[in-house]
Order: sequence, then structure tokens, then C-alpha cells
Amino acid sequence: MRTVTFADPKVVDLLNEKFVVVWHNLNPDNAARGTQATYTAAEMAAYPEGGGGTNLYTVVAAPDGTVLNNLLGYWSAPTLLEELDFSLGLTAENKAERHAARRNALQAQVAKLDLEHPGEAGKRVKESPVLRRKAALNLLATWHTSGRVAEGKVDGLLEMFGARTRTRVIS
Repeated sequence: MRTVTFADPKVVDLLNEKFVVVWHNLNPDNAARGTQATYTAAEMAAYPEGGGGTNLYTVVAAPDGTVLNNLLGYWSAPTLLEELDFSLGLTAENKAERHAARRNALQAQVAKLDLEHPGEAGKRVKESPVLRRKAALNLLATWHTSGRVAEGKVDGLLEMFGARTRTRVIS
């Protein structure tokens, strides 16, 4: 996400203007030391959104540190921008209702893909951009399920992550 998603000028501008985003390397011992690996455009296009979910946890927080949203795994700039836009409208009062509506909208997108691409059902996910998109939408929908979004303030999450891990804050 550092070299692709967080390098997108639209993402950077929105993050700097409206959010505090924390990403956490869940397995710092498995992370490459030194320079980060680079990928071709074709490799990135083939990489499934939500992939790498055992290593990356992104927390979207308001400038006061209140946690608004969280995602597990890699997400492209367009998808992250959608999630950030969604997060802008969240308040303590509407959070549960808006997450439920977002989950339903994502599930409707999955159903629409099923209707528009019936021939994809027999393919392997890695061979089908449609099935990769469906998998990503389904994964996003699970993050909008009650109880999956972290509550509280960022500093509480940093304590939960512990001192043995690496955490970066982009502001």
C-alpha cells in the first residue's frame, strides 16, 4: 500500500486534509528489510484487493483520533478513496446504520456482478478479474458487519498492538 495506494496524489491529499490513518504491520519479522519490493502495473492489477490480510491492518481515524473505519489487507487507491469517502459521513449516532447500509450496497454490487457475468462462476478466482472484484467486495462487506469495526481512539489501538510491532501514522 505504501508504494501504490498511499502514493496516489488523491489519496494523499484526502488523508492529509481529513484523516489520521494508522497502518500496522502485523508480522514485522516477515517484512522485508531495507528497500521495499516493487511490482509492475500488471502484477498490481492481478493482486487481489484484501490480499496480504495477515500482515496489514489499516485504521481510519478522525483528526481527534476517533476510529471511524478499519480494513485488513491491501486496497487499491480507488477502493480506499471510496472507504474514506464513506468514513467522512460517520458519526457516533449514525455509525451502525451507515455500516449496515454500506454492507448492503457492497452485497448488491456482488449480486449485480453475478447477474452481469454468469459465465465467470466456473473460473478460478486468480484467472478472473470479475471474481477477484467479487471477492474484494465480499471482504469489504464483512468489515462493515457489526462488531468488526474497531471502536475508541487510535491511542488505545496502538496500546493493543504493543511495543513489539511497528506502527506508522500518516498525517
